[in-house]
Amino acid sequence: MERFTENLMYASRWLLAPVYIGLSLGLLALTIKFFQEIFHLLPNIFSIAENDLILLLLSLVDMTLVGGCW
Repeated sequence: MERFTENLMYASRWLLAPVYIGLSLGLLALTIKFFQEIFHLLPNIFSIAENDLILLLLSLVDMTLVGGCW
């Protein structure tokens, strides 16, 4: 009985595999969006108002913190 329980617990780890794949895809999408925002910011850095720049930087920080939680 103990051996069966151990095998069942060991085999059940595969139930989380789709979840981890989904999280990895979400992290990849977040990374792409982060760099898209960086590339959008750089050419316009001198023409962006200070308040807009702060909001954009805060959104980048938010993306970084969300990505770090995974």
